Amino acid sequence: MKVSLSWLKRYVDIDVSVEELCDKMTMSGFEVEGVEDLSKSMNNVVAARILKMEKHPDADKLTVCQMDVGGEEPIQIITGADNIFEGALVPAALHDSHLPNGAHIKKGKLRGLPSNGMMCSGEELCLKEGDYPGAEVYGILILQGDWKPGTDMREILGLNDVIIDFSILSNRPDCNSVLGIAREVAVVLGKEFHPPVPSYKTAGGDVNEHIAVTVEDYDLCPRYVGRVVKNLRIAPSPEWMKQCLKGAGVRSINNIVDITNFVMLETGQPMHAFDLNHVKGHQIIVRHAKDSEPMTTLDGKDHILSSEMLVIADAENPSCLAGIMGGLDSEIEDTTTDLFLESAKFRRDNVRRTARSLGMRTESSARFEKGVDVMGTAFAMDRALQLIDELDCGDIIDGVIDRNNGLPQPRTLTVAAADVCALLGVPVPEETIVDILNRLEIATTLENGMLTCVIPSFRDDIESRADLSEEVMRIYGYEHIVSTPMTGTVIRGRKLPERVHGDTLKKLLCAQGMREISTYSFISAKAPDQLSLPEDDWRRQTVALLNPLGEEYAVMRTQLITSMLTVLATNASRKIPAARFFEVGKLFLPKSLPLTEQPDEVPALSLGLYGESEDFFTLKGIVESILSRFGVKASFTRSSEPWLHPGRQAAVVTDAGEQIAVLGEVHPLTAEGFGLDGRAYVAELRLRPVYAAVEQMKTIYQPLPKHPASVRDLALLADAELPVAEIEKAISSAIPSVLEKVELFDVYQGKQVPEGKKSVAYSITLRASDRTLTVEECDNAVAKVMKALEKIGVTLRQ
Repeated sequence: MKVSLSWLKRYVDIDVSVEELCDKMTMSGFEVEGVEDLSKSMNNVVAARILKMEKHPDADKLTVCQMDVGGEEPIQIITGADNIFEGALVPAALHDSHLPNGAHIKKGKLRGLPSNGMMCSGEELCLKEGDYPGAEVYGILILQGDWKPGTDMREILGLNDVIIDFSILSNRPDCNSVLGIAREVAVVLGKEFHPPVPSYKTAGGDVNEHIAVTVEDYDLCPRYVGRVVKNLRIAPSPEWMKQCLKGAGVRSINNIVDITNFVMLETGQPMHAFDLNHVKGHQIIVRHAKDSEPMTTLDGKDHILSSEMLVIADAENPSCLAGIMGGLDSEIEDTTTDLFLESAKFRRDNVRRTARSLGMRTESSARFEKGVDVMGTAFAMDRALQLIDELDCGDIIDGVIDRNNGLPQPRTLTVAAADVCALLGVPVPEETIVDILNRLEIATTLENGMLTCVIPSFRDDIESRADLSEEVMRIYGYEHIVSTPMTGTVIRGRKLPERVHGDTLKKLLCAQGMREISTYSFISAKAPDQLSLPEDDWRRQTVALLNPLGEEYAVMRTQLITSMLTVLATNASRKIPAARFFEVGKLFLPKSLPLTEQPDEVPALSLGLYGESEDFFTLKGIVESILSRFGVKASFTRSSEPWLHPGRQAAVVTDAGEQIAVLGEVHPLTAEGFGLDGRAYVAELRLRPVYAAVEQMKTIYQPLPKHPASVRDLALLADAELPVAEIEKAISSAIPSVLEKVELFDVYQGKQVPEGKKSVAYSITLRASDRTLTVEECDNAVAKVMKALEKIGVTLRQ
């Protein structure tokens, strides 16, 4: 919000420097984003009267002028302009002057005669026609008015001012106005605030005889105030008003339009003026627009409206987009004789949606979007009428149209002064609290330590004790907060068990040459089809996102394989010959669809690898290392995942019968769908059972063996479909007391092995802890093993 210092001084006696004012306002919560001293744009440029003109003796196009610049003697300035005349008052840049365009003027000679400066045009002073009449005329700027020669041009042009740009927070829309800022300035400086007190004369009559107002939707328009002014006398605005508007970056148009803009900037309440004679049927109807209803706004642009938009219409067509911009048909022109003046409150979200939908943003819409005071509409109307009366712009008709569905009652907060101090941590005297709140126009009384505060309607942001405390502290001063050392006991934080186990898992995998990846928890809704999952597969029950990033990230993932295959394919496409990746993430499994509660977030691990040295057993070895490290008792069984090779996949099932993992080679068709040319291997593990197992795991330390071991090799013949895990289980259960290790070292199918059979060779290590096993004991142990194997159809290979 840009505010000129001279405008602020109309309401507050500011007796401090600009720097001090900015510091105090910043410390009270209103950051100053910039300060522009207009007086620094030029210097040593004055109003000068042309006393005498003569042709230059050596140049036909040059004129030698004797100028009264307010000194004891006239000075001589030579110019080539042809629009000057004796007696004209013009701006003159004297010796060693600086102009807004960056020019540095010094005295010199032109064709042998001295020239002690330069007469200036509007262009050289960087002026537009709206800044000063005649500024865009070709030639020297002719000044209007009876200014005394020698008067500083900064005074004439209103440049002896400072523009301060305040940053207004979203919770303080009341300060999107000069009066709002002035109120805060008065409080921080401890000065009296002198807002205008509207008063004006009326010309009689009855407003209801000239216009009828109907509000069809009080939800979108809680209050609508209207007045009528007859016999308009449209003219240029006075200089003081032009300067105020210019400082705020608003171009002066005429007295009526300027008054509405001035009041909007002064009070924060946007206003709109209608040409009453162009209001058809002399009716104002606040209604919803009709679908596809056309309208041309003041900027000459055509718009097609929708029924969600609010318009101010006459008996036939829309005349104004509520809170945004007026219509071209009801524009105030030089020939306008009667006007209808509007001051209203429109719901902020509706104004924002309409403005965004139509690609429009105006000073009016910006204020309505942030919120205006419903009680301030009448004050703004009275202020506008006061200016109309003072500037003799027209005759004000008696009566006011005030359409509302009930105005809000003042809100009251009751808090203990001690509670305010307790919240702030600073002992603020009770009398000081009352004084600060009253100066902020929060009417406050103190009785028995209790503060009773009546919240003004323009402070919607004050809702609780915390808000009142904040108001007190920012005015009382943050310098009163004394630094104190922190007290209390220090509690060392520690990671949750899941994080600790996760770190252990990651270290284990990194030690095996794997790299961690991290992908989105969102996947494509087509992911189940990419994996050829059956229609009734539970992994198709996904949680859809309401506002997805795109089609590729439309649902929450129920498996990690899609993400892993995408990463493998990306690396393979970039000619990376081999890779080992893992990802620790979460699966989002809905308890029911549609969702009635949060889905279950299941921690899971995915593994992925490819390369010449990789195969199924490499991946199986990594999975086995995880199971071993976390003490998971499980075995490998056949699985039937459609996205894995039918003969090179397995499931991991715990001794309790729970499947916790699946691993294998990617099916060629699935690999082709992801763009993988060679073989790739993936696995997915549920981590809850893994983490639960490690917490139950006990480490038992045993002494080094004192007695030698005996090793027996067994070549066995088994059905080709029999998993080796079943064979190992039978061996282990047959001789648990003396069996130290079972190691598979050969699997063979081919010649000398019957069809449908396979040869498996094991190395069995036998050892007793208390003695050296005899040959007979070893033979008995092998016999027990063979007896157990015969039960599952396994025999010695002959």
